[in-house]
Amino acid sequence: MKSYINICGKKIYYEIYGEKNENVLVYFHGGPGASCLDFSDMASRLSSKLKVICFDQYGVLRSEEIGDGESYGMMMQVDMIEEMRKKLSISRWSIIGHSYGGQLACLYTKKYPDVVEKIILDCPGLNFQDSVKSIAGYLMKYFIQNGDSESERCCKKIINFEYKDHSFIYELLDLMDKVQDTKIRNYLHNITSEDYMSLCKQNFIANNITENMWAKGEAHVLKIIEEGTMFENFLPILETLKKPVLLLKGHFDPVCTKSQTEYIRKLADTKVVEFRKSGHFPRLEEPDLYENTVIDFLMTQG
Repeated sequence: MKSYINICGKKIYYEIYGEKNENVLVYFHGGPGASCLDFSDMASRLSSKLKVICFDQYGVLRSEEIGDGESYGMMMQVDMIEEMRKKLSISRWSIIGHSYGGQLACLYTKKYPDVVEKIILDCPGLNFQDSVKSIAGYLMKYFIQNGDSESERCCKKIINFEYKDHSFIYELLDLMDKVQDTKIRNYLHNITSEDYMSLCKQNFIANNITENMWAKGEAHVLKIIEEGTMFENFLPILETLKKPVLLLKGHFDPVCTKSQTEYIRKLADTKVVEFRKSGHFPRLEEPDLYENTVIDFLMTQG
């Protein structure tokens, strides 16, 4: 089912797969502003055992645009998610948060612990500055190969500089704009740029996606940056949640770093599965293993 729901007076796009299944999984997409668009195929796979809910966060793609001068941030999004749960008459659910969505999963569970069964963190960036430095190192190899010494120097600055403000995010965004290789831009490993773009094109056509729909997401991103919550270290928050946690880690993913992985691995009631052929999108790069891992974790009692 694909539809819209009114949340806090805003029109929010959502999808439900496997409606008759009892175990509920809700997907928090990353970005900020990435949409749930590329999770639909995996949601369909998981629907053999699970009831899967996906949605575009406020201001993203198919959901309502954020108005001029309107306030918005991660905590507002957390409360919108909780209102959606109530309106969909779901008593409890598990969460899967990809990348930035892992931060939302931590915040949501901290505020509404009684409604969360289990947490799946899909290549999360839970210490933003640590992730950004890792991404800069990842991009630096690309710029060296392409002889872009200016961008190489910027990468080194991000890696070595201890920032006291959020200016590094704008430096990183500027660097990303200079990356022409789609595979590098999306931190992919086991899928070609051509296959990835073909998949995106199919999804765009099937869902009537336009450039204008993507463009409105810029306000979403800027509001999240302005609010600043995303720059916090979420690892200590995760440690307090006392929920079963599954970390899905792409071996070649620069976002979920080695240090973050090891921190999470040491937490109680936590399982780590590493996808040896994947970067930031194991669900696209090793879909069979991804599907089986998620279902096994959620269908196992305890």
